[in-house]
Amino acid sequence: MAPSADNREHPRFALRSNVRLTDAEGRVRDVYTRDLSHGGLYLIVMDEPLPAVDDVVEVEAMDIEDPIPQRAVVVRVESGTGVAIKFVE
Repeated sequence: MAPSADNREHPRFALRSNVRLTDAEGRVRDVYTRDLSHGGLYLIVMDEPLPAVDDVVEVEAMDIEDPIPQRAVVVRVESGTGVAIKFVE
């Protein structure tokens, strides 16, 4: 599938879900999703420091029983709003 005009390879869907984010420094915090796609998530992260672009992070969906950690890479950072992550296969 070719990327759309806004450079997204996969369609996004609005979803508010609780996620545990572990950043490259080992800091763990509970955050929320703003949207998701097959390839990644946008996470609402209000507190600093935010992960940096290209940092490898780990996310766990806390709204399900026995969540499985998923590795991802940060692809965009928006100070005061959050980060976009792309799942690593």
